[in-house]
Amino acid sequence: MNIMVVTKLFSRRWWFATLLVVAAVFVLIRLGFWQLDRLEQRRAFNRMVAARWDQAPFDLNQSALPSVLEDLGYRRVQVEGHFDYANQILLKNQTRDDAPGAILVTPLVFADNKAILVARGWIPLDLAPPERWAQLDEAQGDTTIVGMIQASQVLAGAKAPTEPQLEWFRIDIEAIQPQMPYTLQPVFLTQLPEPGRSINELPYREVPFTLTEANHFSYALQWFMFAVVLGIGYLQYINFQERRTAQLAAMPEVPPMVTDVDSSADIAALP
Repeated sequence: MNIMVVTKLFSRRWWFATLLVVAAVFVLIRLGFWQLDRLEQRRAFNRMVAARWDQAPFDLNQSALPSVLEDLGYRRVQVEGHFDYANQILLKNQTRDDAPGAILVTPLVFADNKAILVARGWIPLDLAPPERWAQLDEAQGDTTIVGMIQASQVLAGAKAPTEPQLEWFRIDIEAIQPQMPYTLQPVFLTQLPEPGRSINELPYREVPFTLTEANHFSYALQWFMFAVVLGIGYLQYINFQERRTAQLAAMPEVPPMVTDVDSSADIAALP
């Protein structure tokens, strides 16, 4: 590689290919910076989530739900009341690690005849029959639980059942309300695991999100590497082609070989 290669980049022979390669390198570099921007956005989002998570739990007994539900996004919510196991329901077709199961949803009743549905956690399919739910009862009497607020799972165009149901495909609070003897909050709560709770204890509970930086940094490195490989590879290619052209031009010309003999003149010269 020498200065001659650089001067050849925009020669009559190579200018169009050079423009294409420069454009491709620019696009690859831009993609790398785009991934770095995505990484910074993810880090900013993680900082926001961590800050909300570290806040004291929002007390649903003391404060009304905000008008904008997103204000409680990624923030823990606590509420004190007693579970009404007699009116709990089941959320069907829920899997965990590819194992079939369901989620127990139990009303937690608190002051003024109000209640909130609490998704207490996942159970395996063999515990889904209603006659087996009693063995999964937990706190008796008043208790304080901590969870995350979730919006009602409304399916547009779906018809609400006309009779009480034990099994549901979604937590549609407006549809469930008619079978409850108290006023349900317009949201439900996904219960979080208590400190010291065994990870395998049923109903199985977990924090419903994880904070990661995804693969944005490695993707950025890949795009930058592609740009470097393309740029250097193109220079190497020009260098090879120009050297080959110079070598061919420096080769001496070989005189053409005589392949046809005019035999008529030889025959005429015979005695």
